[in-house]
Amino acid sequence: MVFVGFFQKRERFENKSYGAGTRTLENLGRLKDKDCFAVVTGQQVGLFTGPAYTIYKALTAVKLAAHYACRGVKAVPIFWMATEDHDIAEVDHCALLDGDSVPLHVQYETGPQDSHKPVGKVVFSSSIEPPLARFLEALPNSEFKQEIAPKLADSYKPGNTFGSAFGQMMSYLFSNYGLILIDPQDERLKHLGKPVFERVLLSSQECHTLLADRNRRLIASGYHAQVLVEEDATLLFLEENARRKALVRENGQLKTKGSDQHFTIEELSLLIRQSPQKLSPNVLLRPVIQDFLLPTLAYVAGPSEIAYLAQVAPLYEVLGKKMPIIFPRSSFSIIEKKISKVLERYQLRFCDLFQGSEAVMKMIIEKTLDQTVAQKFEQIEEEFKRRLGELEMPLKKVDQTLVDALKTTQQKVQYQIAHLRTKLVHAEAKHNEIVTRQVEKTLAILYPLKSLQERQINIFYFLSRYGMDFLAQLYEEIDLSDPDHRLLYF
Repeated sequence: MVFVGFFQKRERFENKSYGAGTRTLENLGRLKDKDCFAVVTGQQVGLFTGPAYTIYKALTAVKLAAHYACRGVKAVPIFWMATEDHDIAEVDHCALLDGDSVPLHVQYETGPQDSHKPVGKVVFSSSIEPPLARFLEALPNSEFKQEIAPKLADSYKPGNTFGSAFGQMMSYLFSNYGLILIDPQDERLKHLGKPVFERVLLSSQECHTLLADRNRRLIASGYHAQVLVEEDATLLFLEENARRKALVRENGQLKTKGSDQHFTIEELSLLIRQSPQKLSPNVLLRPVIQDFLLPTLAYVAGPSEIAYLAQVAPLYEVLGKKMPIIFPRSSFSIIEKKISKVLERYQLRFCDLFQGSEAVMKMIIEKTLDQTVAQKFEQIEEEFKRRLGELEMPLKKVDQTLVDALKTTQQKVQYQIAHLRTKLVHAEAKHNEIVTRQVEKTLAILYPLKSLQERQINIFYFLSRYGMDFLAQLYEEIDLSDPDHRLLYF
């Protein structure tokens, strides 16, 4: 296995530096065995660990590895930290709910020197202190917060990096789960990945042709290509003057996008052999590199990842590798008791929330309105439709164009009736401020910013309310046989 020696030395040290628990170190030891496999997942190193689904992915990987182990297949969970990404805007923020259950956006203000660095190497300046203070202040007050706050403050402090802070918090959260963390920026890892870099470089045109054909077949089957493959792409990035630039083909040579400096294949092959740390994979090549280095049995992926992994299969073929099992991560919405009572009181389903505040209020008020009023609206609408319809034949005999005018009139009448009905609902809503506040709070918690809770709210909001046992409860709730989004009541 490519990675055995590396795991025994460097990764053991790296995970120890994050504060890894005993089970993680034991799993690192198991990887020396030829019959040991990896259940891998990964995510960007978001501020304060980012949205909750990052944690759900890791928990799914842990449970899937345990599932294999129970069936006699030796497997350990691994989390690949996406520290090589250069889009700092995707990781410099997170959201949680404040005391009034209003989504609070917390952001770290990066400096101009950070925009071209790999996000994992961005060093926190003193600018991390205000967002940390806002984040900690917004966490629900509890005995659990007293344990969590010092851990966050010790990780997200000036001088630390995005990658290290993320690793420290993940090690803290998963200290009892045996999760191994990998930072792909490690130079020794880059050296192990040299054969992939060189093979892809020498086969860049073949890779492009295979990917383009794969995309066409996906589209023809009714799917879409999640990642656009440009005609001149090589799937590699090259670090040039401390900036990461796409390596592209041009007139039989290669160059970095936006520059005039050209390289021959021989020059880049030499660079790969001597300084592989200067290269990094794009989003499509990343899983191939990952699975070249690891004995990957299965990869736990989110919805968008599953979409682009469908494009990647040809790259595995080029390298003579078998693509691992792609397993969907568990997906949850946490419904607390106070919110559950609101849904029950107003006979709301979870999916009703997707319609937005105004539509939900309309549903609630119309259920509580005098039903005779609602019936009268429906009767009037039907009456207008019937009576205007009686005019169609007489008008048609005189002038066909009058029929079109009649249809326009029908639409205007229906619009005005619906508009009046909406105004009635709004007027009633003003007399139901308590209901309005409850609905807005419910939406803020379950459908914040018109998105699923797990894609917006940070896990520490829940950990501060329910303690570390919350993770154990989530772990127990993961059903590997059910890929659907699940509602968990707490």
